Amino acid sequence: MQAAARERLLEAMLSELDECGYDAMSVAGALDGAGVSRADFEAEFAGKDACLSAAYEQLTEGLTRRTTEGCALGGEWPVCVRRGLEALLAELAAAPARARVAIRAFPAISPEARTRYEDFVEGFAPLLREGRAFATAGAELPREVEMLAVGAAEAIVFDEIEAGRAAQLPALAPAILFSVLVPFLGPEAASAEMQRAQETK
Repeated sequence: MQAAARERLLEAMLSELDECGYDAMSVAGALDGAGVSRADFEAEFAGKDACLSAAYEQLTEGLTRRTTEGCALGGEWPVCVRRGLEALLAELAAAPARARVAIRAFPAISPEARTRYEDFVEGFAPLLREGRAFATAGAELPREVEMLAVGAAEAIVFDEIEAGRAAQLPALAPAILFSVLVPFLGPEAASAEMQRAQETK
């Protein structure tokens, strides 16, 4: 299967999952939407689950890549975090259906799919490790502080997407940034970074 056809198929599978749910979704519908033959599908994937797994991998890798690219734009660590967060929220807001698949529709398929989602979320923790050097508590920070910060942001993002407000996520970037930075910087410094983020909008 050509790369372009494969990408169309993976996107179509995500659309089917979002629109119909796992039990009711149709591989045939995705094939029709992508313009891919059943023979090509069967040559590439063992079945619906394998194709969905590849589609989710493509989706989450893209979100992680955009976040990492945002962080890499430069500046001190709080600025890098802000830029990465803004890049992620912009991606989610630009495609609410994909956001729903990422945080709800795919993880609900099975315990294994839920683990895939949790691995995706946990993958953001390494981007925050540099924050330990900025922390007033220094070595006293909990070992899990990066995951605590990621979890705080994930809770806000999850609730907004569940409520159908994915398109409004960029407007919440300053508040989410505060929740990420406060375990490292403390409330006063995190509030100052939040204010700077608001001023850049």
